[in-house]
This record gives sequence, C-alpha cells and structure tokens, in this order.
Amino acid sequence: MTKKSLKKFADELASLMPSIMRGVLKKQSDEVMSGHITMPQFIVLELIKIKGGLRMTEIASEMGITLPAATGLIDRLHTLKMITRVYNKNDRRIIRVILSSKGKRIVANIVSKRMMMIKNVFGKLTEIERQTYLKILRKVHNVIYNEK
Repeated sequence: MTKKSLKKFADELASLMPSIMRGVLKKQSDEVMSGHITMPQFIVLELIKIKGGLRMTEIASEMGITLPAATGLIDRLHTLKMITRVYNKNDRRIIRVILSSKGKRIVANIVSKRMMMIKNVFGKLTEIERQTYLKILRKVHNVIYNEK
C-alpha cells in the first residue's frame, strides 16, 4: 500500500468510524441510551461480568484510567446499586468489585439488545462478508493488543 493510498484509507476510516459508532448507539434503546448509566459505566459492568470480579487496580488498568478515576466510577455504580464491594477477610484493604443482581440484569438486558441489533445489521450481509469482517476485526484486535 502506497503512502497516498494509506492516507486515503485512513481519511475514509476516520470519517466512517464515528458515524458508524453513532449509528450503533442510536439503534440501541437500552439503559445506556436512556441515560440511566454512561458508556464507561456499562463498559466497567461488562468487564466485571466477564472477569467475575476485579480489584480496583485491575479495573483502572483494564480501563486505562487512574485509580482515583476508577474509584469515582465504581462509587457511582455502587450508589446506583449495580455493584457490590467484597472485602478480603484477611486484609480489608483488598476489595473486589462484583456485580449486584441489578447490575447483572442491566448488563444482560443491554447485551441482549446489542445482539439483536448486531443480527439485524449483519443479517443484511452475506455469510462471506460477515466472515471477512470478523477476520479483519480479529487481525485489527491482535495488532492493537500486540497479540500474534
């Protein structure tokens, strides 16, 4: 790929990505879109669901934010009764954050609606197009996260 064609690609991708992200968000009529929680709050909730509970330092590291920012995010989720703090019996300074029943319900609801939206959008593509898209996304993911 020449420098000129790479620039043209980058320009078009930089233009398309925000538009696609806005379109995806518009199609999601869930807790995030209705203003009950923010996108960063949902990302943390989903991360905790996937990992099964995390310490504050792990949350900060996974999110790429400072420990005070992670603490503020978790404090807001705790106020909303979406997470629970579990203290270590041997060292109360060690706190794991887990999803509450309410947090689990909200994550499940948002993920379910996301799946319906994905099926609706990608159902309009052929199987070959979907597989090609996934192959490229996996490769981009691996480049971003330095995986082989």
